[in-house]
Amino acid sequence: MKKKRVLALCMAMAMVAGAFSGCGSDSSAGDSAQTESGGSSSDAAEDTSSGDDMTISVMGIDWGTGPISDSQMEQYWEEALDVTLDIEWVSYQDYDQKLNTLIAAGSQPDVIQINKVGGSYYYPIFTQAIDAGEFVDLTPYLFDNGNGIAETNAVMKNWDEEFWDQARYNDGIYILPRSKAEKGQNSGIEVRKDLMEKYGFTEEPKTMDELKDWLIGLSNAATAGEGKKIYALDFFDNAGNGFMDDRVKAFAIAFTGQTDWAVDENGDFQYMAFNDKYIDFLNWMKDLYDAGVIDPEFALGNADTSKWKAGNSVAYLCQWYNWNQSADLVSNKVFDKSCPDTYEAWCLMPVEGPEAYTVSPNYTDIDSCIAISSHCSEEKIQKILEVFNQTEETLPGYNDLMAYGVEGVNYTVLEDGTKDTTSDPEMGELNKQGYVGGWNQIFLKTDQNQVQDKFMRDGAKRASDESIARAEEIKDFVYTNLEETGMKNEIQNLQSETYNNQWSVLTDDVNTMCTQYVMGQIDEAAWNDFVDGIVNSADYKAIQEEFKEAAAK
Repeated sequence: MKKKRVLALCMAMAMVAGAFSGCGSDSSAGDSAQTESGGSSSDAAEDTSSGDDMTISVMGIDWGTGPISDSQMEQYWEEALDVTLDIEWVSYQDYDQKLNTLIAAGSQPDVIQINKVGGSYYYPIFTQAIDAGEFVDLTPYLFDNGNGIAETNAVMKNWDEEFWDQARYNDGIYILPRSKAEKGQNSGIEVRKDLMEKYGFTEEPKTMDELKDWLIGLSNAATAGEGKKIYALDFFDNAGNGFMDDRVKAFAIAFTGQTDWAVDENGDFQYMAFNDKYIDFLNWMKDLYDAGVIDPEFALGNADTSKWKAGNSVAYLCQWYNWNQSADLVSNKVFDKSCPDTYEAWCLMPVEGPEAYTVSPNYTDIDSCIAISSHCSEEKIQKILEVFNQTEETLPGYNDLMAYGVEGVNYTVLEDGTKDTTSDPEMGELNKQGYVGGWNQIFLKTDQNQVQDKFMRDGAKRASDESIARAEEIKDFVYTNLEETGMKNEIQNLQSETYNNQWSVLTDDVNTMCTQYVMGQIDEAAWNDFVDGIVNSADYKAIQEEFKEAAAK
């Protein structure tokens, strides 16, 4: 391999050379990789460029930052880990189509990032390829009588069985999580604290009925006092998800006691919108609509009309950690730049509904993941597991590298100890080329701690002590509630052929009917007749049975 020297990068790399640990099997992945002779058709190219360093082909998602091949960040990884990375960053707009075409042809790269499709990493084309033997079952590498990667790696050994269950398809684990996300992310009722205080609404609601009255009252008071319409909720038909969107889902959970799919008392799989109590959620939304505090054209996707971050709404159901405003309200503004510095963010505690709190479980707690092609030889699999699963313990400085990039290339350290990634235009371009964020999607990283990372930042971006305390309080409540209820999406990683082929057709009119009900264009009898027509259909019953069969495997 041609050795690539990145000036100011090799901070104590010589000390690291012997620090790499094994990869959870009897053979050590830390040994120098030799030229492969095995593998199938996709391994036809030699595993070495020159010398002894193995070549690993990779495909990852470019979310619009414009990474380039052979960036200084890439060179750093290659030199530190004695490997050649043949990596292609594909635009998120084209990624799924390109990857699925490669998978269908059996010509996928050695390592691929798996994107969620319909909320799940295990989507039909991927699972069909798994069934055909195209991807490695990682279970024996992860769990090996206490010696597997999941049992010894400094990050992975903290992942519990519930988390690993989310990575399973049938009896195997074919995706390798890159970190564990915060639980119950979309459980934050973010609000305008400045409006709460200005108009005397500082007593926070504790139930869904109280929340409705509070939203209506504060919306009306703010509209009259601010001289412009201030809606109750930032809500519109986001990306076609409509009433199943995360902007309202936690409110529906409060009335139904379930998320997207649950198993009812008869052991049948039940879709949230077809729960008998879903009408109570629609009535709650209808009361807001009738009070004139929801954009009357919300269904048209007018994103800016009620945008919370533009100051146009009282509240915004979103991630419970995304109101991380700095104590000075300016250094980290949260609101749009055009908004006054007097706008202040806050987050309510989850409120109680008839069936549950407004705590919405994630579809999956897996932040991102990769898969390994079964065309790789055993030697290459071991090398991949070594390269992609480093930690601070095996590679000192790794956590900073994953967060900021390479010191002197992607950031500099200021006198107060904070890391500056933006002031130098040349450094900003190197950040774009190196695509630090992209490596966080395919390399192992520490589990998310959004209170620490967002609210407790060093320097001027640190949130107020009051906001930090509230964020910690919400996190504790959300985690405890999910542990107590065990609520989850029950079809996670399950496959149903009828669901894959017919669900979008079967439920095409659900959001329209929800919209018409909230707007008073149909009554409850019409809604119930519509739901009955779906749940009694042959397709819906087939979906239920197929999910049952998949769950029993």
